[in-house]
Amino acid sequence: MLMKNLRHLLERFSHSLNKDTLTKETILKTIEELTKIKLNFKNLTLKEGVLELNGSPTINNEIRLKEEVLKSELKERHKLNIVRILYK
Repeated sequence: MLMKNLRHLLERFSHSLNKDTLTKETILKTIEELTKIKLNFKNLTLKEGVLELNGSPTINNEIRLKEEVLKSELKERHKLNIVRILYK
């Protein structure tokens, strides 16, 4: 019984992690399509509709110029609702 519960918990955890990975990949690909800037997973955090980008001032400014288009694209094509983008 304990092993069955543990297996179920691990399956749920794995599914949750994979969903987060796919969401981040989608965001990274969309940023690259719109700005030609390649970021990686460590430059990106997403929590409760707030996207946090950690990049150089040049990268952040380039993304900021396309921010509204980026949020619109993510919402329309990928059903991701980004309420706010923070630049660090």
